[in-house]
Amino acid sequence: MRKPAPKVKPRRVRPKSFPAAVAGWIANQNIARPDPNAPQGAWVFENMLPTATGGEMRRGNDIFSTMPTTTKPVLSLFSYKSGNLQALFAANENEIADITSAPTNKLTGLTSGDWSVVQFVNTDGQAFLRGVNGTDTPFVYDGSAFSTSPALTFAVGVTVTANQMARVWTYKNRLFFLQKDSMDAWYLPVNVMGGELVKLPLAGVFNRGGSLLFGSSWSIESGDGPNEYCAFVTTEGEVAVFAGANPGDADTWQKIGVYRIGKPLGAKAFFRGGGDLIISTSIGVVPLSQAMQRDYAALSSTAISYNIETAWNSTVAERDSVPWCCEIWPEKQIAVIALPTLTGTAPQMFVVNTRTGAWSNWTAWDGNCLEVFNGRLFFGSKNGKIVEGFTGGTDQGMPYTSTYIPLFEDMGNPLSKKIIRMARAVLRTAISTEVQLTIQADYIIDLPVAPSAPLIPSLNEWGAAVWGQSVWGEGRVKEIQQDWESVPGEGCAISPCARITSGASIPLDTEIVRIDLTYEETDIVA
Repeated sequence: MRKPAPKVKPRRVRPKSFPAAVAGWIANQNIARPDPNAPQGAWVFENMLPTATGGEMRRGNDIFSTMPTTTKPVLSLFSYKSGNLQALFAANENEIADITSAPTNKLTGLTSGDWSVVQFVNTDGQAFLRGVNGTDTPFVYDGSAFSTSPALTFAVGVTVTANQMARVWTYKNRLFFLQKDSMDAWYLPVNVMGGELVKLPLAGVFNRGGSLLFGSSWSIESGDGPNEYCAFVTTEGEVAVFAGANPGDADTWQKIGVYRIGKPLGAKAFFRGGGDLIISTSIGVVPLSQAMQRDYAALSSTAISYNIETAWNSTVAERDSVPWCCEIWPEKQIAVIALPTLTGTAPQMFVVNTRTGAWSNWTAWDGNCLEVFNGRLFFGSKNGKIVEGFTGGTDQGMPYTSTYIPLFEDMGNPLSKKIIRMARAVLRTAISTEVQLTIQADYIIDLPVAPSAPLIPSLNEWGAAVWGQSVWGEGRVKEIQQDWESVPGEGCAISPCARITSGASIPLDTEIVRIDLTYEETDIVA
């Protein structure tokens, strides 16, 4: 007797959502087993601003000013701020220019553009800048003019010159200096800008050799409240921390300890965050507070850059021959790390949210130095360009594309194939945005040509807006955009890819809320 053939059960269409990447760019996990208990992370999180709720498209950049000499790269940016008097300066290897408005040369005939500059207030309340670069005569800026007075001097018989001072910082109302390519620091009396420097030899403090690279004040909370220390950092990745106000008083000047952090990636590859000293090193972005508490072998796992450890290590191996630069941007709650652009490498910056620790990488930003001035981010670039970052919707007139690829998912069954049917990107945007959705399968990234930028009507008619008052896109309210579309793709592990291109003067500011898809699951693939 014949038995009827068993009925083939229809495949059930299942939904899957990939939330916004609250954890940002992730490059330190096994790609086959993302942590199911961790916040959503991204395999690719490019040209996105990491936020507490996920991420939105970064804005573009545009040329803010150009040095009088346009054939040399800008190597340093620094600013002066005293009451209503504020100025932004840029330096190449031969000149310093005031670029607050029209670029004007202030110092010429120089031989190095690697300036270390600190603002210092004397007992009369007058603010000054003191700048050194290890080659040229140190300068003083008083808010109106540059000079070399008061000079830095030395005791009779000392063969060191002021030109050899390479780094400067303040600690407890005292200026400290580092002598170029040496283990010697120098300091002045309290509340003075110039005069006779006193030597502070530190060669006997360190065990790994090298030379002093930079110094900084450093604050840390203790049981008695915040304490301020003086930190000296070497090229070989050692940090000596001292307490006390006067290095000449052995009763009050005390060594707290010497800590290893990995080799710093440059004399400007650090920033201050909440009083802590955070240093970009060969093993990651390391807070000094962590180095003080942990063994060097365990330090990389506590680095701020731990989430992108693999990418960080490969980038360091590729670009550590030229100094890096870091800057914290409090207004955006991010820190920016400018990677040097070498032959065979593309311009790029790494960005981290200082509250959440979420990372992103920004392409096509070519910066040698960074400075935040009046809440705006600037970077010095090639050909004498000073560029303002995070403005407008193009990179100096060129479109750019943001890409979000969540960590791959096997939907709880790594052996079955998933056939994708439909997908949608849920966006918050003030402008109707064209989003390109594709499916990435089985841990292979295969991106099509970037989508075109949408056409954007301007709310403010050109020539009718008031400079400094009207804002691009002013009055636009973000709304939800969530259009379903057929998106083919299949694989055992799946990740949807959303790409958006910006190419107009008005920034899109599009925020990715999540990506939804529907799929059918096949039997186990043999």
